[in-house]
Amino acid sequence: MSHALNKIQKVLKADESVRGRLMDETNAELAKFYSHPANQSELQELAFSIIDFAWQDAMAQDIVPLIIETKTVGLDEIDYFEEDLRGLRAYWQGKGGQINSHILRHQREQMPRDEMVAALDIHQDELATNFWGSLQKISSQYQEKLRQLPSKRLIELIGRALPHPSTIDGDALTASVALGSLADTDVDPILRTVMKNSKGGVSFLGTQFALHNLADIGLTYGDNVREQLFSTGQIGIYKGAPVVQVENFENFYGDRVLPDNEIWLVGQNAGRLTYYGNSPKTQVLAQQAFYQRWETARDAGMSLFGAESGRIGRIVLT
Repeated sequence: MSHALNKIQKVLKADESVRGRLMDETNAELAKFYSHPANQSELQELAFSIIDFAWQDAMAQDIVPLIIETKTVGLDEIDYFEEDLRGLRAYWQGKGGQINSHILRHQREQMPRDEMVAALDIHQDELATNFWGSLQKISSQYQEKLRQLPSKRLIELIGRALPHPSTIDGDALTASVALGSLADTDVDPILRTVMKNSKGGVSFLGTQFALHNLADIGLTYGDNVREQLFSTGQIGIYKGAPVVQVENFENFYGDRVLPDNEIWLVGQNAGRLTYYGNSPKTQVLAQQAFYQRWETARDAGMSLFGAESGRIGRIVLT
């Protein structure tokens, strides 16, 4: 680790009461060092450290593992999801009879492989004149945007899967209820259906506006809600099922992604998020007019393969 990067980490680890003073004392020195053309390799190392920390922070706050399966495989590996394993039969028979063998039959499909990416352009003068301010701005931007990526993709996939199917084997997967009149008799049949098809693991998912309708029919809030420390994450439990609140996102056109009048029930085995490799890729690229691009990417794939198997339910508040 370079001397400059070691100094940065010492400042960041310092007690909050002295951190501001240390930033002021080191601001000019670090700004001069990292803006010098001869130290571009050091800038690359700094970028990797800052963005890698942002990835770690984003993954620690990710709500997706609360809702569907999440796993990490090697960067060069292929991940498959397998279902409907069947074929072996164990049975009683008369002593001395011929024992029949069976072939294992299953559905096996390859998980997709995409990239989670982000890039931020800053002018080199920003680092040269306000090192710590620029560093904090970059870090906060990456943490916020990377944190949203997995949950955004999950919401998009669930939205495409709904409302099909509305029933499975005669059991309801959807309900339409007048706003303000939601009862456990509306929720529980769908919960039982999704739970049965998901081998027990089910989560409620929705915005704060949608989920507060569960408060009068059995939702038990957690301590973090009372302390007002949440925006996205598990806020409580409804009859044994985690209730996960999502801070609504806007897409590129300014439209809200998650309906405020819908509550979704999602089985743990309704889908999977797979990360390929343990570390993201990071680089700093020189741009025109003395701009620098801080760029990162991580291979990942998400698939929602359990919708048609009755592992997703939907309650619409009209």
